[in-house]
Amino acid sequence: MKYKTIECEVLVVGGGVSGIAASVKAAREGASTVLIEKNSFPGGTAITGLHRFICGLYANSKDMPDKILNKGIASEICFMLQKLPPEKNPLRMGKVYVLPFAASNLMSVLRSLSQKEKQLNIYYNTEVVSAKTENNTIVSVTIQKFNKKFNIIPRVVIDCSGDGVIIKLSGARYETTSPDQRQLSGYTFRVKGLKHVDDILAVKVPYYLSKAAEQKKIPFYLKYTTFVSGDDEDEGYCKLNIPPELTIKMEKQAKKDALLVHNFLSMVLPVFKKSYIVEMSPEVVDREGPLLYGKYTLTAEDIINARKFPDGIVKNAWPIELWDQQKGIIYKYLEPGENYEIPLRCLVTKDIKNLFCAGRCISVTHEALGSTRVMGTCISLGERAGYEAAHC
Repeated sequence: MKYKTIECEVLVVGGGVSGIAASVKAAREGASTVLIEKNSFPGGTAITGLHRFICGLYANSKDMPDKILNKGIASEICFMLQKLPPEKNPLRMGKVYVLPFAASNLMSVLRSLSQKEKQLNIYYNTEVVSAKTENNTIVSVTIQKFNKKFNIIPRVVIDCSGDGVIIKLSGARYETTSPDQRQLSGYTFRVKGLKHVDDILAVKVPYYLSKAAEQKKIPFYLKYTTFVSGDDEDEGYCKLNIPPELTIKMEKQAKKDALLVHNFLSMVLPVFKKSYIVEMSPEVVDREGPLLYGKYTLTAEDIINARKFPDGIVKNAWPIELWDQQKGIIYKYLEPGENYEIPLRCLVTKDIKNLFCAGRCISVTHEALGSTRVMGTCISLGERAGYEAAHC
């Protein structure tokens, strides 16, 4: 069957923060660019996961940051977010700084950035159906929007899907972490009606849930639930951290767990007594997916030793943050003031000549992914992938 054909120089799959950055940069460099996004909005897991903070933007320092590590689109996004109410400034969490954001503001900023580019066409509510490869080159990609299919003929493709959609369909090699080693997945719900919220609540929530798990009143993994306050005084966000095997059941089980957690907290903590759930993540968010078999694979040793590369394209100082199935969250920090570099080779497959990757699926080890997958880093990875694709 013949479908309508769309030709472009750069095709970006996935409209999360890395995909938006990649497509905007490619368009700015003069390349005719098409962006495919399965949702009806930009932002990807930053929005569906009800994320609250952009991590990986700043240097590893005790002092309040006055600039971010990677200039460019990451700086633009931060500047635009900080101009929108409510006012947001870098916030210290543990040993690192993050930038808080409201989901509606992030969507607005990403739409504004992308809509300005005349060389960029975006297809929302659209998914990739297949990819045709000849002589180790992607020659066409079939997409579907509702009940209509189109063939895209790209010069270069960037996979920013997070799920490795193009990586898999093109036949590029990739690795997956064994099920028992994969990081916990995330599922967040937002509550209103909280009374007298204070900083101690972020400690009390996991403490009481841990006790309940020890007494086998709730599933053991719910003890890894975290809490952060919202923009309003009576608002907060609880993030469940769920074993990967349970994500097969997807939202149904996660919603049951969210209701169980909220009900328990309402009974044991007065602050939760009259609270109510106003929003849940539309999906369970994986922290780990397929990892590209690239020309270089970044390791935990590279990160901890703050290694620099001749083809280093993105700086990062975020610690290795692993959500272990048995131990919960584990941090491995760089030395204060240090940062490492991600080389361009981590974005380039050995197998497909015209394929780049950015975001969560770049060529890194399981441990290294715990540092590279954060939003701030993914924005800059996307931008560099867009630049390289435009000039490939």
